[in-house]
Amino acid sequence: MNREIKEVVKLLAEIDKICKREGIPYYLGPQLTLCCVTGQEITSPHAGVVYMRTADMERFRLAVEKETPDSRIVESMNNNKRFYGFFLRYTDLDTLCFRLNEGRNYKYPGMGVDILPLRGKQRSRLAHLWTRAQEVGWNELADYYGDRKGRKKAICRFVMRLRLVTGRARLGKSLYRMLCKRMNVEDTQEYVVRLKKKAVYFPREIFDETETVVIDGRKFPVPGDTYTYLQKYYGEDYQEKVLDNYTVKLSEMVSARIRFEDYFQEVGSQKSLIRKRSHARRKQGHANQKKEYLNWSWNYVKFCASKIELEKYYLDNKEYIINLYKNKDYPALEKVFVPYTKAMVKSLKNDEVFIPDEELQHIYLDMLGVAGRTNLKKKVEKFWK
Repeated sequence: MNREIKEVVKLLAEIDKICKREGIPYYLGPQLTLCCVTGQEITSPHAGVVYMRTADMERFRLAVEKETPDSRIVESMNNNKRFYGFFLRYTDLDTLCFRLNEGRNYKYPGMGVDILPLRGKQRSRLAHLWTRAQEVGWNELADYYGDRKGRKKAICRFVMRLRLVTGRARLGKSLYRMLCKRMNVEDTQEYVVRLKKKAVYFPREIFDETETVVIDGRKFPVPGDTYTYLQKYYGEDYQEKVLDNYTVKLSEMVSARIRFEDYFQEVGSQKSLIRKRSHARRKQGHANQKKEYLNWSWNYVKFCASKIELEKYYLDNKEYIINLYKNKDYPALEKVFVPYTKAMVKSLKNDEVFIPDEELQHIYLDMLGVAGRTNLKKKVEKFWK
């Protein structure tokens, strides 16, 4: 176990001590639980994740802020106007964990443990949609070099930009308090954990009891029904799941030996590094667009060449196809026209149609009607006539 993993375990032990003192139940995240259950080695310094019920998460935040340990801080939307989402990060200020792709999301880029809320399900569908729209809009305004496509995300982002007139810090605190209140559903039947790219649903009863696992000689709680817990997160074959060995990315700087403040004094300010990364990202985006266009152009040239060969094939077999049509042998026609259909579908994607011969085209359309492929027939007729 390297120094960074030992730092994560140390932070988990501190969280465990605070939770025992305040009577707050918590559970190790699925990755740590899987490592303990299957005997795999913990290699990622980002594996430090624990789950708490929404109300307990807020109690933990208040407990730490009331009596803050030395060189520790809890970041959230409540005290960081650029914090990514609705969770807490318990951070060691004497370490370094700076991820360029997350920009300004963390005010204190040290190693830490993420505390994710076990959310209750809201009864009202309308209230749920409005809550999600606000949360997604806030997340979309964060520094994140990922997929931002989609009309729904754009609408949520627009609504949040309008609300920024009240001030970003004030909006973050307001959303945090709203989510704490609305996600704390007492009689919920299942809990939801929302991650960046997915949401995981856990039955409530698996958290009624706890078991104990050991990491580096220290005991930590996990849900009593670990089978259902891991099965919901990783799937039925979670016991065969092998975690990838962690390798440091070029866009990450992680160390348990260096303070992040000392690091930035040596290499330059955090803002300047983020600015350079943003500039490089834009240049990379333009280069990717050019590459995609060149790839598309080359693929289109190859497709046009294949259409020429296909046209020759169907013109050479025109009499055979006409005889099949006269005999109304539509099953045989459908089989003969399989390459024709593939070329047609691909052509329609480029807003064009594949027509080797007018007479063959009429036969093809008639065959589509008999085969029940009316949607494709309408699309072809729209471009052809």
